[in-house]
Amino acid sequence: MSNPESSEQSIPLFVHDRLAITVSIVLLSAAAISWLVSYYLMPLMMMGTSSGMMSASGVAAIVSSLSVSSVGFFEVVWVIGMAAMMFPAMIPIVLFYDKIKTRLETNPLLAKVAGTPIFLAGYLVTYALLGIGAYLVIYAAISLSSTSPILSALSIIAPSAILITTGLYQFSSLKSRCLSQCISPFGFFAIHSQRGLLGAFRMGLSHGKYCVGCCWAYMLVMLAVGAMSIPVMAALAGVIALEKVIVRGSVWLNRGIALGFILLGIIVGFYPSILMLL
Repeated sequence: MSNPESSEQSIPLFVHDRLAITVSIVLLSAAAISWLVSYYLMPLMMMGTSSGMMSASGVAAIVSSLSVSSVGFFEVVWVIGMAAMMFPAMIPIVLFYDKIKTRLETNPLLAKVAGTPIFLAGYLVTYALLGIGAYLVIYAAISLSSTSPILSALSIIAPSAILITTGLYQFSSLKSRCLSQCISPFGFFAIHSQRGLLGAFRMGLSHGKYCVGCCWAYMLVMLAVGAMSIPVMAALAGVIALEKVIVRGSVWLNRGIALGFILLGIIVGFYPSILMLL
């Protein structure tokens, strides 16, 4: 029986073959286009804030109402932002799918051409659901704080609490379990492999579930603290790429990220105005 670790190591991130280069170029190009679209769409979400600046104070403008148009527009920008941030980190899993998983299909070519985007669509569906949940929670929090002096006072420390919570989550066993599935294509497909195009969608959903479990706190920081500003999105995308692709679940990186968020949360707690720099 082959060693799982040797199987994964036989499929490095950047090998000198056409498929690896194609997958990398396609996902990086899709991410680049998503970044560009996000850059032009984000100011539209911030209309109504002072000077249209992307700051934490602008979250109320992003989560403005429960109308279909507001939620729908948010979801479009959110999903595009997720593609921008997450697609580079998806290169290993998509490359494994195209090189190994498709060989088990009745029609490998169809699995590569149609199954790959369907897999990614299933992945993005999980983040779309997370976006709706985050929108509703933050909308409820803003609405309640506007009617309650106590909650309004607590909202001042909310960014600090979110940052510290994100740091503490790095130490949790749930974070570790989800991250292990994200960085191990062999382990993921060994458990969740399914056949056909519907199977590709379901596998995308399953992988997205683990990815959300790994990164939901980062996304909460992006929305509730950074107000989905491009610099905050870029910084978090860098953290995710380090965590999943470059260092691949290193304990020292995990602890460093945790301490960084906790320290930043403490600083924001004492100096809330620092958020205006975001």
